[in-house]
Amino acid sequence: MTDTGLLQWGIGEVARRTGVTERTLRYYEELGLLAPVRDAGGRRRYDGGTLDRLYRIRLLRELGTPVSDVDADAADLRELTRRHLADLDAKLADLARVRERVRAVEDRLLGGDHPSDEALLDLLSGLQADEPALTRRITLLVCRDIAAAHAYLVDVLGLAPGPIVFDGDLAVHGEVHVGDGVVWLHREAVEHRMVSPLTTGTVTASVAVHVDDVDAHHARVAGTGAAIDYPPTNMPYGVREYSVRDVEGHLWSFQTPLTALDEMEDS
Repeated sequence: MTDTGLLQWGIGEVARRTGVTERTLRYYEELGLLAPVRDAGGRRRYDGGTLDRLYRIRLLRELGTPVSDVDADAADLRELTRRHLADLDAKLADLARVRERVRAVEDRLLGGDHPSDEALLDLLSGLQADEPALTRRITLLVCRDIAAAHAYLVDVLGLAPGPIVFDGDLAVHGEVHVGDGVVWLHREAVEHRMVSPLTTGTVTASVAVHVDDVDAHHARVAGTGAAIDYPPTNMPYGVREYSVRDVEGHLWSFQTPLTALDEMEDS
């Protein structure tokens, strides 16, 4: 569906234009789902054929296919787009039903009639709750050296990079993205009793992150010489998990639900 000519894009441009993070693109490459070519400088280049595969992969994921079951070669693009349209049509149909309930109430109001209790209950079911919604989780980690911590979390643990703010040569704020959340790296602030584990020698909190394949993630991180606390282990609380320390001493636990691993083995 895409032009497979000579036009090629870098990983940053593909990530910007598609909304797929560079980390996810690299992950698909690790799984063998994508194989971008390399230019003379060793940089990834995405041509039309690679973008076609990425489109198939993303459609399969959008339709709920586990990453372990994604087969871009076997995927029939016509069937995928048909399923995608059916999914979108179902969502539009739900919206249309809500719209019709609102229109019916409006008609009664315009005619001087009060809507029935049943109609009001139908309308209420389509409205959001009045309580303020909790829309995003932000985790804050205190660091002595924000720039070094940022580099470690991106290069070693594979988190997606966010911005770093500098005051002169000193990094005073950093961000990394972790799946559906974000982690802020904060300076030490004794006035708020906020210090790095490097200062106290202890940790009072840790970060747990779900990954698709905890063993593969552990192998990659351990291969860098990172300070692994314990290897992948099946835990009684339903996950397979390993833990690693970052350069500031924060404890990170990477997990895959055991049910997901069972599904992968059965597939």
